[in-house]
Amino acid sequence: MHETAPLLSPLLPMQLFIRAGRRLGHGVPVLMAMLQRMASKDRKPAVFAGYEPQAHDVFVTCFSKSGTNWAMQLVTQIANRGAAEFRHIHHLVPWPDGRMPGVVGLEDPGPWTSAPAKMRAIKTALEADYVPWSAKARYLCVVRDPKEILVSAYYFLTGVFGLREHVSPQEWIEHMLRPGSFITDWPAHADGYWRWRERPNTRLLFYADLGADLGASVDAIAALMDVKLTAEERAEVVRRGGFAYMKAHESCFAPPRMPLLTGSRRGQMVRAGRAGDSGEFLSPAHAEALDAQMLAGLDALGSDFPYAERFMRA
Repeated sequence: MHETAPLLSPLLPMQLFIRAGRRLGHGVPVLMAMLQRMASKDRKPAVFAGYEPQAHDVFVTCFSKSGTNWAMQLVTQIANRGAAEFRHIHHLVPWPDGRMPGVVGLEDPGPWTSAPAKMRAIKTALEADYVPWSAKARYLCVVRDPKEILVSAYYFLTGVFGLREHVSPQEWIEHMLRPGSFITDWPAHADGYWRWRERPNTRLLFYADLGADLGASVDAIAALMDVKLTAEERAEVVRRGGFAYMKAHESCFAPPRMPLLTGSRRGQMVRAGRAGDSGEFLSPAHAEALDAQMLAGLDALGSDFPYAERFMRA
């Protein structure tokens, strides 16, 4: 793959608004309000309106900061038998809910017609209710511990919007635990795809398992896609899907470039690549509060998602 400048961003007005709020000491509340607006349910039904999923489609349906680039890389490399080359992942992977310039269009046949397996990934962070389902397509969801998501989102979003020096981890967590923060959508997202998990064209994987045995995850995704890799192709997919390779090619997965931020001040898309780091700045009390919030959300949905088993330590 080829190193390149990240995608251009249409979010300059948002960046300027947050910058103004930051000067007044309200950077995080402004950012939270912006994120809520971007995730509004009012716009979600329109994202895939009129689109009929096809046999070449592999929907990568991860919640934000849950291994989306990792999953997209694995799907893309499997579709190309370990030989996918791109300047940016979104030159091959549509992102209908992203609305970023430079992202390949949903209707563009190039990525899948050029792939040996005649398939392509589609990125979306939408809940299952807003993603069109078809027996012809495939669906891959990676589920991550919400506590880890909050840590990852802190480093990413405060970096992207230049808030790192103005928002402490403590302030971030306190804002995230309030009603209406983006993490409150996690129970509905996890439950929706959990209910799909037994469909033959769907795979639900856990982020921790992806890192613990990448080879097994590659095998599971290849089976979902009905792609039989040779031993050499499988080894190359595993290599290119590893943290070291993706970190070395980080610009190929980089977030949109913000005009007012450069260099180390920008957010990192590939930061650590490991699970179990929520204790990095999440206190036991905060972890307990978030777990309770997520469990309550799942309970309200009548979900049997195994949250305590997967994400709560004994």
